[in-house]
Amino acid sequence: MKSGEGTLQKQKKEIAVTISLKKLFLIFYIKLFKFMKKINFYRECGYHILFKTIRIVSITLFLLLTTNLQTWANSGNSQTVAQQQKEVSGTVTDDYGDPLPGVTVVLKGTTVGTITNAEGVYSLSNVPDDATLVFSFIGMETQEVQVGDQTEISIKMESGDISLEEVVAVGYGVRKKETLSGSITNIRTDDIQKSKSENLINMLQGKVSGLLVRQKSGAPGDFSNMISVRGFGEPLYIIDGVPRDGSSYFAQLNSNDIESISVLKDAAASIYGMNAANGVIIVTTKRGHVGKPSVSYSGFYSAKEPTGLPQTVDAYSYRVLRNEMDVNAGLNPTFNEETLEKYRLGEPGYTDTDWLGLTMKDATFSHSHNLSVSGGTEKTKYFTSLEYNNDNGLLRSDVQEYERINFRGGIKTKITEDLTLDFNTSLRHTYTKGPQTDYIWAYKFMVVNDRGIGAYTLDNPDHLTAPPPNGVNPVGRTSEERSGYNRVSELRNYNTLKLIYELPFVKGLKITANTAFDSRHTDHRNLQKEVDLYDYRTDAYIKTDRKNQFQKWNNQRYRFYVMGQIDYNRKFGRHQIGASTIAEYRSIEDGSLYGSRLYEDVYTNDVINQGTPTTATNSGDRSYQKFAAYIGRINYDFAGKYLFEGVVRYDGSYRYAPENRWALFPSASIGWRISEEPFFADNLPFVNNFKLRFSYGESGYDAGQPFRYVPAYSSSLGYVLSPNSLTVGYAPPSGLIDNKLSWVTTVTSNIGIDFSLWKGLLGGTFDAFQREDDGLLGTRIQSVPNTFGATFPQENINSARTRGLDMEITHRNKIGKDFSYSIAVNATFSRYMDRHIERAEFNDSWDRWQNGRENRYNNFVWLFETDGRFESVEDAETAVLHTPANHLGNSKLLPGTYKMKDLDGDGIITAKDKSSENWNYGGSRSSINNLNPPLQFGSSISAAYKNFDINVLLQGASLYSKRFHADDIYGYGRYPSVHEQYLDRWHTADPSADPYDPSTEWVEGFYGPLRKNFAGTKDLAPSDFWFVPATYLRLKNLEVGYNLPENVLDRLGFEQFRVFFNGSNLATLTNDRLNEIDPEKWEGPYSAGLTYPLLRTYSFGINLKF
Repeated sequence: MKSGEGTLQKQKKEIAVTISLKKLFLIFYIKLFKFMKKINFYRECGYHILFKTIRIVSITLFLLLTTNLQTWANSGNSQTVAQQQKEVSGTVTDDYGDPLPGVTVVLKGTTVGTITNAEGVYSLSNVPDDATLVFSFIGMETQEVQVGDQTEISIKMESGDISLEEVVAVGYGVRKKETLSGSITNIRTDDIQKSKSENLINMLQGKVSGLLVRQKSGAPGDFSNMISVRGFGEPLYIIDGVPRDGSSYFAQLNSNDIESISVLKDAAASIYGMNAANGVIIVTTKRGHVGKPSVSYSGFYSAKEPTGLPQTVDAYSYRVLRNEMDVNAGLNPTFNEETLEKYRLGEPGYTDTDWLGLTMKDATFSHSHNLSVSGGTEKTKYFTSLEYNNDNGLLRSDVQEYERINFRGGIKTKITEDLTLDFNTSLRHTYTKGPQTDYIWAYKFMVVNDRGIGAYTLDNPDHLTAPPPNGVNPVGRTSEERSGYNRVSELRNYNTLKLIYELPFVKGLKITANTAFDSRHTDHRNLQKEVDLYDYRTDAYIKTDRKNQFQKWNNQRYRFYVMGQIDYNRKFGRHQIGASTIAEYRSIEDGSLYGSRLYEDVYTNDVINQGTPTTATNSGDRSYQKFAAYIGRINYDFAGKYLFEGVVRYDGSYRYAPENRWALFPSASIGWRISEEPFFADNLPFVNNFKLRFSYGESGYDAGQPFRYVPAYSSSLGYVLSPNSLTVGYAPPSGLIDNKLSWVTTVTSNIGIDFSLWKGLLGGTFDAFQREDDGLLGTRIQSVPNTFGATFPQENINSARTRGLDMEITHRNKIGKDFSYSIAVNATFSRYMDRHIERAEFNDSWDRWQNGRENRYNNFVWLFETDGRFESVEDAETAVLHTPANHLGNSKLLPGTYKMKDLDGDGIITAKDKSSENWNYGGSRSSINNLNPPLQFGSSISAAYKNFDINVLLQGASLYSKRFHADDIYGYGRYPSVHEQYLDRWHTADPSADPYDPSTEWVEGFYGPLRKNFAGTKDLAPSDFWFVPATYLRLKNLEVGYNLPENVLDRLGFEQFRVFFNGSNLATLTNDRLNEIDPEKWEGPYSAGLTYPLLRTYSFGINLKF
């Protein structure tokens, strides 16, 4: 009777649990579809497909639940046989017999275990005789020992391949590196911290294969690096599982808060769908640990100096050269002998002014500090940190400053045994101050202004001058007191809340809910003051530079993100199976408000209401973006040998018409660990891992203007009607509608090899990749008759392709007990081409050949090829005709002028004699110079001996060039300034001699003769002489550190005390002609090299932990 009652009670429990499960899934359905209805998804074309997919997955999970439930219920009623149990203890040592603390010791098949203490000792109670102990430690081979009748088990662990045990972040989860089938590179906090910078992107440069980085500027508060994965474009950033803002946000993360960074480079990125086609950077921040509170401090002070600045000749030398330029151009000299003598002697009013030295310091300083506290129990762990960073600029006026405060706090706690809450919040405040005018325009006139004119008039040091060529005084333009300021204050807040529920009655089933809310508030103020300018020598008033004006912007951004995820992971014998279903939704709201007023001459401040009301202007806008997606993923791993992952993502964007709003993007990857095959392992036992990978994936990019499928009109005030001067509004149509605009589709394929030899002594990866872009935006405006009157909409009509290679080789070793070292080398090569560009028909085959871009790798430019120089006037007169268009023939050619090759053999030099150089030799009036170089490489070298450590990072780039030309500050003759490098020129031995006289003696130089007017020559035409290969190898970072020994730490009460020196951009090997130009620096607007210089940094710091 009792037995029957027990069975009945058991059945009742099973029925009750089954009913509860049905209720659980019913609630799940109701909540899901209410949500879908709320965001209007049920009207979309993919709804029925999605519904069936979710229903099939849910039924499958339900069957798994009930199957596992029966097993769980039966196991709860099974009889157990009492076994002999005892205490087992022992010591664990490393290869050299030293105690090994932190080794995990568990009973196989259970969660019962412990870790070894500082002496390598462990102890376990209630250990059955038939138990097996599993000993594991990162970097060591896992060992299993049968207990039997032993009560003391001590083992010696051997070094293993740490890279295979490494767990890396992947799309919506983590995975062991050995089972990855995609191309993913991971970098951990220790490697990141080997560089010191306020900019996290700079700290990654040269360390990650496939990550292309070019630093654009060294200005404080400028985080606009060029960054791309394999040359695809700016990647998507995932911070703690949530898509965040772009590279500027990423660059300002506190590097001390980061646990690891994963870079997804191939189809592995496809799971993130929209905008992940450019690759994905996943950041995992630090969490708390079990143990008493641990306090860490790190800080450093830095001195910074420019890596290179232009050097111009003094005022006297320029005037001598100017006369030479005039004579070479057939003109009369500008300066007479009396004026030259006054400048030579430095008489009052005729002295030299170094505009660059007058406005910029030789060095500047910065400092950074970080304090963190972490700890916790088995149930609750916490981590919090506070960072302060201050950076100053090179301007002598001290108008430049960047200040940042980063706060991060996180707590992870087990609400129940199966339910975990993970909450993270971060707060960042930044303040950036600079001169009122954009730096590039002040910098330009530091370099090109006439050094013969001082900054202040002779009789009044308070009066600023208006020096040639444009009357812009950089001393005034960079002074906050005289010219005003530009200030930006920004507050960002990021919050993430995650709930993780591991179902106790279904092994391997986990449900995750993740939500995030981010906000950004920016206050931008710009005060412009008018400045009176005077004549340098007479102190007479010349003009007033600009007007008094105050401008103010306020910008806000709010981001909301919610994600639900169901994961199932189980191992059945040698089969590892995983499945995930994910639904996510995010929205973005942007708003801005702008206002400005002019001020009277007598009053200028930064309160907008003090300005003249009649001069007020204002504007503002608001926009909304909404996105959603559904993802399904399946993973399979057989015995760690055969790997497969399949992903389907269904993306929706507000941007497109309802019939084009949703798109399906599949991806898959496979891997084969040949090293696990018996025929391979038996014959090549030193190979720990050899894996082949292949991936193929589609992703979408939601490009284009939103709502172009809706007929619309734009409103404006602009027409003035006479006779009453009445301003009336008008509403023109916005152009043709386009209800076919849709996603840009990218298809990425990758084949790769991973290998590891001799337990990690040598390892590496090689990858070849290709990306096809279809549906890139373009208009038909150039391919239809110009009589068509409407505005063309954007269409998905263009296409492109990117191909390349990346690789990484690593070597690490330990020699004896005290010395260890590692070497890593990586390189990435990537090229882009347009496959189709919508454009007008070509005029002829030559037009197509020279101006066509389709099916050609980008960054090629057409150049004249030089063939030496003319040695004499007679040599020039008998040469092929260089300037047929202006009828001057070769009459203006002088000795030292470059000879151009007549490639078509017609006796004249025309555009048809240009040839194409194909290695990113960028042009002056395009963005080519401003791209990332197609080949980038790096090498990190680390070594440690006892308490000393050294870390070296080499970084470089190749297959691109810098151009010297007449339209930038490095040309000669255009401005009243000449660079020192042009002193090495062809010139007459006698300055008064006639340069066109065949008997005149010439002194040879590297550059051709200087001229004021280059008409009749091709001296400044785009040629291979002016395109300088900019390959460089740079000592990007060097750090030397010393850790206090343990006996000293014990007396001081510290767990770690380390001091270090760190230097960045310390030395560069590059072309000798780039002595004034940093080969890495961005050329900036007009490719003129006017951007803020990059900096060489020397830092001294300390790391403490207690």
